[in-house]
Amino acid sequence: MNLNVKSIRYILFFICLSVLACNQGNFKSEFSNHKKEVYRQAMQNGDYEVATQAIYDILATQPSENAWRDSLALLYAQQKAYPQALKISEQQIAQNPNDTLMLKVQALSYKSMNNPKKSLEAYEKLYPLTQNVYHLYEIATIQYSMTRLQECLLTAKSLHAHKGLGEARINLNFNQQNQVVPLKAAVYNIQGVVAKDLDKQAEAKAFFEQALKVAPDFALAKGNLEEMKG
Repeated sequence: MNLNVKSIRYILFFICLSVLACNQGNFKSEFSNHKKEVYRQAMQNGDYEVATQAIYDILATQPSENAWRDSLALLYAQQKAYPQALKISEQQIAQNPNDTLMLKVQALSYKSMNNPKKSLEAYEKLYPLTQNVYHLYEIATIQYSMTRLQECLLTAKSLHAHKGLGEARINLNFNQQNQVVPLKAAVYNIQGVVAKDLDKQAEAKAFFEQALKVAPDFALAKGNLEEMKG
């Protein structure tokens, strides 16, 4: 079969397009791999600004690699750039409302921005998905901070029924000192604080004593009990 000049030109044109597309794909892949190595080294050295830029470069060439958007949100949260972290988490949650990692980013970011209402909303979406005892405890503490005392007490009861409570421990601050205590003791303590605020002194005292039975050196519970006695 004879090909005329025009047909040959068309064939050559499409061959050139295919070669260019292939070369472009190879370039994007190599560039992305290079930026991933930049990200790895930047994170290793704690250079979060360079790591952030590397992620943007990766997404510019490989937009389908959605997991990098999660990493970007986490990086912003780590740098206390909470508005940016929230923006990205909102985009991710719009695609997947059950994205537990991004819900956690929202909960922590709003809490750090002193927006307990939004933080509580995020935790209330997060906990049913994770059943994480720490997330339930965060709900209780935020409810207390918002003076939603009866809700806080109900959440505390749910905490006592949680199968993960027995082994859980938490780091709390008292008089500018950190102390790791059993979460169960912390739950008794928050119940005591709520009872005290409701002017139920006997109940409050009993809760603080329960906390100290679980953790005899629990400084925060000791301080609360001494304050009542004093």
